[in-house]
Amino acid sequence: MISRPDVTIVVFAYNRPDKTRNTLLSLHRALDFFRLSEPSQETPQVVVAVDGPKRPLGDAMRVQEVIAVSRTLMPAAAIWASKINRSLPSHLMQTLDRVFSDESVALALCIEDDVELAPAAITALLYASRLMTRSGFVIGAAPRHRDGSLEHQMLLLDRVAHEKSSTLLKAYIENFSLDGAVREGAYGQRDHNAIATWSGEIARAAGVSVPKGTSQDRIRELSWNREGVRLVGLPTRLVKHRGYWGQHNTPWYALRTGQLFQRLDRRPWELIAEGINAALRRP
Repeated sequence: MISRPDVTIVVFAYNRPDKTRNTLLSLHRALDFFRLSEPSQETPQVVVAVDGPKRPLGDAMRVQEVIAVSRTLMPAAAIWASKINRSLPSHLMQTLDRVFSDESVALALCIEDDVELAPAAITALLYASRLMTRSGFVIGAAPRHRDGSLEHQMLLLDRVAHEKSSTLLKAYIENFSLDGAVREGAYGQRDHNAIATWSGEIARAAGVSVPKGTSQDRIRELSWNREGVRLVGLPTRLVKHRGYWGQHNTPWYALRTGQLFQRLDRRPWELIAEGINAALRRP
């Protein structure tokens, strides 16, 4: 087995202490499973990246609760807390730029703050990364959607994938003023029609699929598709979405997409690994 001391696990959090607590508890279980199943490998370092509060006092208090929960449950983790709210696209880019500024880091394992991980989730993603034959890949902890897109709740990406997405995502943030430091609440109030027109023109010029949405997830996938990054969804579900309220996660959306019926794979590791081998080693 190849040791993976070059992996950083990043939990992206904001102002939901209860959801963050549940996510970190499941992360604990997944790390314990990793240590037992891969005793010769170094345990990845963990970062909890907390976006800053918006103006209301209650928001600042919730952000501080998230930080306190993270320090309690993950005492060895680094806590990267922003003083101001950057919004998701800027928060993500700022954090990953910082992760990969350490030249020893080759992989970032990104986890959202409202998910539950299967015990084998971390082990499976790192195992799958060893089956990649070239740099420039992104691996999702669940099967790809019918339209070919990945679930972004838990993604493993290498340095090349991050670099290839940076230019387009930063243009998206700048062109549409989506940095919360510049305009509070801008991401939630973004101009969907203008972004759809802009991203559609880019996709058609590159000969790739037009994004079916205006979120930073869809724009990152556009950049990866345009740059030839390999996108892989594992053949089994190892991450489950816990929250169905929010701009992109309503109960109706969850029902329509099947997310209400997500079931984590809790089979023995040998069976999960067998499925990954079969899926990723296909010609």
